[in-house]
Amino acid sequence: MRWDGTSLPFIEPGDDFAECAAALADSYEDEFTLYPCIEPQAIEDAAVAGFMPMAARLQAPDGPWAVLVPKLHRDRCLLDPCLTHATRTARRQSTRYRFGINGAFHEVVQGCVRAHGDDWLLPELAAAFCALHETRESRRVAFLSVELWSGHEPDRRLVAGEIGYLIGTSYASLSGFSVESGAGTVQLVALGALLGRSGIQVWDLGMPMDYKKALGGVALPRDRYLPMLKRSYVDGDGLTREALLPRSPIIPARSIIDGRYA
Repeated sequence: MRWDGTSLPFIEPGDDFAECAAALADSYEDEFTLYPCIEPQAIEDAAVAGFMPMAARLQAPDGPWAVLVPKLHRDRCLLDPCLTHATRTARRQSTRYRFGINGAFHEVVQGCVRAHGDDWLLPELAAAFCALHETRESRRVAFLSVELWSGHEPDRRLVAGEIGYLIGTSYASLSGFSVESGAGTVQLVALGALLGRSGIQVWDLGMPMDYKKALGGVALPRDRYLPMLKRSYVDGDGLTREALLPRSPIIPARSIIDGRYA
């Protein structure tokens, strides 16, 4: 890793991402690093080291250059999914929707881009995420999609969703979207219930924000969240992957929240 203590650290091919994270954890005041190319293996290695994978397009002499931008947050919002707070409003609104996972990864990615733009979720990064999702059974880092649906076939509509990844007994939320008021909260509350019953010990919500704290998330500095993530990344007994890697049936969101579906 090339870093002079002032500019952005430049992680080079062949560097150990875990060693880079350890070197930056105590002394680096910023959050972003650079890696020269966007590729599935680098994304996986960065995630296992505690970085969140993002991307940026830089201006180079020969034209725009898409680079991986692994983010090592100063503070990360973590939650035991079993403690997810479900408001009365979210529980009531959940009766309108149905919930599933891994049924529409590409659609969810595009929903995130439409909602937030492609400043960091570049097409190159989206393509790498899709490749990781398609090979999730053979990866240590398994990319997942979460979907909330309104209506019934043939008029079923995707109204909220997110992409994230599973490592061991940790799940990280990367990006999400919602097109109906309250749908995003229902999606998160239902996801929390599913994660808790699937053996997830740490729900990594990324950058602290008010809605994440309302769910029950707690903002922790690097010296606290990195050890917690490292412990949770140790592979469990396989039951968590069995629960979260397949495409699920689409079922009433309220039944997930109430624990009436196993």
